[in-house]
Amino acid sequence: MKKLIIFLLILSTVCLFPFLTANADLGPKRTLDIEVIGIDQPYFLEILEKGTLGQTEILEEEYPNENEEGEIFPELLYTFTENGYVSSYFVRPWSIFPSKISENNYRHSYNPPSTFKIILIFEDNTYVTSKPITTSLFNSKVTFDLTGVNLAVTISNAGTIVENFPVQTMTIELVLRILGTILIELLVLVIFGYAKKKSYLFVTYVNLFTQVSLTGFVFVMKYYYSPVIGEIAVLAIGELLIFTIEILIYRRYLTEKSKNRAMLYGLVANFFSLIASFSIMILLLNM
Repeated sequence: MKKLIIFLLILSTVCLFPFLTANADLGPKRTLDIEVIGIDQPYFLEILEKGTLGQTEILEEEYPNENEEGEIFPELLYTFTENGYVSSYFVRPWSIFPSKISENNYRHSYNPPSTFKIILIFEDNTYVTSKPITTSLFNSKVTFDLTGVNLAVTISNAGTIVENFPVQTMTIELVLRILGTILIELLVLVIFGYAKKKSYLFVTYVNLFTQVSLTGFVFVMKYYYSPVIGEIAVLAIGELLIFTIEILIYRRYLTEKSKNRAMLYGLVANFFSLIASFSIMILLLNM
C-alpha cells in the first residue's frame, strides 16, 4: 500500500509540471479550432474575451488594421465591447487572431483564452456573436452553429456553441492500452509455462488496476495539460513504477511457480508492455 501511495503522489506531481513551466513559455502551446456551421456569406471571425480596450487612437496606432499578410482587421473591433468582452487581438500579449485553415474552419494556434465568445463581422458591418463558452481541453475544438439564425441583422448570443470531445479517440486509446497490455502479459505468462486459471485471473486483475490508473493520468496530461511532453513523462514514470510494483506483487502472490520465475516474468512482461505503450502513443499522436 505504501508503494502504491508513493506511485500516485509522484504521478500527481508530474501533472503539475505544465503549471510550473508555464511562465517560462516552454512546451507545446494551447490551440483552439473553430468550425462555423450554417453560414454562406463572407465574414471576418475573431475571438472575444474579457478585457478593457485602450484609447481608440492608441489602438489604431499600435494595431494597424492590415497585417503583414494583407488581411484587413475590421474597424468595428477597435471600439467593440459586449458585456465586458472585447477583441482578443487587443488584450492578449501576442496580438494574433485565428487563421483560416479551410472553408469555415479556423485555428488560434498560440494559447487562446479558455473562456471566450466568437464574433462574425459581415461586409455590411453587421455582426453576430456567440454565447460565452469555457473550454477544458488543451487542444480544443468548438463548433459554432448558426443554422436557422437570421443573419441579415446584428444579433448577440446567437446560435449554439459547443466544445467537441474526442470520444472516439479516447475510447480507442483506452481499449488499446488496457486490453493490449493484458493480452501481452497473458501471452508472456503462457510462454513462462503458467497454466492455472488463478494465475491468469490474478495477472488480469492486477493489470486492470494498474493500466486503468496509468491511462487516467496519461489522459489528464494528453488532453488537458501537456500533450506529448507531459504524456511521455507520465508514461515513463508510471510504467517504471508499475514495473517495480508488479514485480513485487508477482513475486509474492503469483505462486504457481518459483518466486524467481515470477519476478523474471514481471520483468519480461513489463518490458514488452512498455514498448507497446509507447507504440500506442506514437500511433495515436495525430488522432
